[in-house]
Amino acid sequence: MSARASQTGSDSDCAIVAADVWKRYGLPLRPYLRRQVDRLRGRDVSDRSAYGPWALREISFEVKSGESLGIVGKNGAGKSTLLKLIAGVSPATYGRLQVNGRLFPMIELAAGIHRDLTGRENIKLLGAIMGFTPRQMEAKISIIEDFAELGEWLDQPVWQYSSGMQARLGFSVAVNVDADILLIDEVLSVGDVNFQKKCLNRMDELTNSGVTIIFVTHNPYAIERLCDRAIYVHEGRIAATGTPDDILNAYFLKSMDRSTVIAGKDVLSADLREGTGAFRVTGITMHDVVSGDEITGFTMGESVDFRIALNVKEPVQAYNFSLRIVDPASTVVSFVTVPMAARPRLALQHDCVLQCRIENINLLPGQYWIDVVARELVGPVIDSVSYAYTFNIYGKPDAIEQMQSRGIVYLPTEWKLLDDAAPTPLDDE
Repeated sequence: MSARASQTGSDSDCAIVAADVWKRYGLPLRPYLRRQVDRLRGRDVSDRSAYGPWALREISFEVKSGESLGIVGKNGAGKSTLLKLIAGVSPATYGRLQVNGRLFPMIELAAGIHRDLTGRENIKLLGAIMGFTPRQMEAKISIIEDFAELGEWLDQPVWQYSSGMQARLGFSVAVNVDADILLIDEVLSVGDVNFQKKCLNRMDELTNSGVTIIFVTHNPYAIERLCDRAIYVHEGRIAATGTPDDILNAYFLKSMDRSTVIAGKDVLSADLREGTGAFRVTGITMHDVVSGDEITGFTMGESVDFRIALNVKEPVQAYNFSLRIVDPASTVVSFVTVPMAARPRLALQHDCVLQCRIENINLLPGQYWIDVVARELVGPVIDSVSYAYTFNIYGKPDAIEQMQSRGIVYLPTEWKLLDDAAPTPLDDE
């Protein structure tokens, strides 16, 4: 819980300024000695990247006061390290990092929380660290208590809390202590669904009230909802900066683009796959329903055939075969399975191809994956492959406007004015 303030020149309207920030962990003696030896030998030592390894390199950005910035990237990309530098928890090795205003970081679940103190005592402790007097915190405790919804647990020691209860306590303090800058690192994924909704609504209020928010999460919908801008951190560098939509697309294409597990002869070894192995999926292709030609993509709203090649090792009379369609955010957007009435005529006796036709696929444009799961009707899994196949869906003109906001499906609509019908008035209470 640090508060660092300085305002100089053109940076005075910025809450955070990072200029050519580099960060290296561990003892710097070895890279320092290497650099000194190279200097004595007359070699060029101006290339910092030659004296790593670096957790962060060449990080430069500005966050205006009242702006919300989302940070995305794979695990290990340097997101949390960057937040720790902003919070003052860890110093930068090189570069300038300036923070203007009272800052509250939630970069770890239990950061600043003492496990032997009660929840109520921890609220007072966190307030003191933030610079509030006991009287000022007394006025805030009832608000924080209502938000956290911990009930009698608020007067119990924190070591008795679950991880979700600790998240409630920490976040409830963070969003109710009048901080100028909030650093939020993945803590929203810990609480239950209702508390996550409550947190997102509170962050909406803070954003509209002028609080600066730096938000790290793997939830793309939260980034789009809460953030004005976003940056994509890849291998310790800022790979892209822009709108949340642009950055999420760049992030998905770079870090979520998994190779197909099953593509022609490139088959995942059966020994590494789950299931009894009574039959195995050996290939998946997608085809045009009219010509039968193999395709890799189609326009939204069209129908396609998926053909799954099976290597049958023993006859299977009754089974359930399912395809899960997964979007770039790893969300299962649809689930199709063999209907009960069709199962008797799909008994397997030898190697064959199972075809699944999906009609009128109205998913929004983008890249999708298919998971394959086959199991006995009453019994274990037969075969299971995640991200077994990938395909693309292309847009059409009347979906362009809807694509400005991320979603899952395209819903055709018709709008008109009804002059003779008065809308139901909103309830002001």
